[in-house]
Amino acid sequence: MSIQNRKSGNGTAARQWLYLYVNVPLVFLFKIGISGNYKRRAKQVTQKGFGQTVPVFAVRVPFAYQCEHAMHRFFRLFNIRYGGSKEWYFFPVAPLAILVM
Repeated sequence: MSIQNRKSGNGTAARQWLYLYVNVPLVFLFKIGISGNYKRRAKQVTQKGFGQTVPVFAVRVPFAYQCEHAMHRFFRLFNIRYGGSKEWYFFPVAPLAILVM
């Protein structure tokens, strides 16, 4: 399978969804991640934690994996572990993450 045909996967250069989710009712928590289908991924994330995971912003870009990891490094000061994931961040990250996306 060529890189262009892959829907998701770590390290791929294929276009994927780079997304920002918010947790409701914990509206101060935001998740930055990638997926081949961001709506389905939101449902999966909801099952792993408290509350509802709601998509705030999503954009389909090439090199989404690399962008996601760069954003995780940049925002590491605001990182929090939640629902078994290290990709959650406190509120101050959200506006800047949208601008970067």
